[in-house]
Amino acid sequence: MRSGRTAHALVLFFSALWCGLLAAFGAGAGIVLATAPSRHAGGIVNRALLDRLDEASYGLAALLLLLVLLAAREWPRVRRGLAVRLLLVAAAAALASHLVVTPEMVALRDRMPGPIDVVAKSDPLRKEWGRLHGVSALTLLVRMAASAGLFAVAYGAGSKGRALPDDHS
Repeated sequence: MRSGRTAHALVLFFSALWCGLLAAFGAGAGIVLATAPSRHAGGIVNRALLDRLDEASYGLAALLLLLVLLAAREWPRVRRGLAVRLLLVAAAAALASHLVVTPEMVALRDRMPGPIDVVAKSDPLRKEWGRLHGVSALTLLVRMAASAGLFAVAYGAGSKGRALPDDHS
């Protein structure tokens, strides 16, 4: 079935793209902070980028779920279940980042007595902000692992004795 092959190829493409976008943000966030005129300014840029990445994660998770449902008809049952679970975990991490963690970080930053650059590292608000930053990084890593895991699941479904139907069938 040709649609199954196409969906399978698109699962591979979009899961790799998603993982790449997440990795690029993870690497680029540090560059933004290092080159921005202040940590506060860099944080504003990174927050805008993270918001778009979270929104892209919603779309990619939904698209990949649809593609997995189309492609996975030929996959072993365990692979189908794992693919769906990985997508649900990634979507939950995106929701947590976008709707809970990032807004809380912004609220904490707004309550600080000045730009984050000048707030003492011992300040309780800055400590809490740092803790939330760690949670934010964790949600990014969870999405990266889930998208890479989905790629591995899809790749294995097409290459380990589970060849996809021929285009001409």
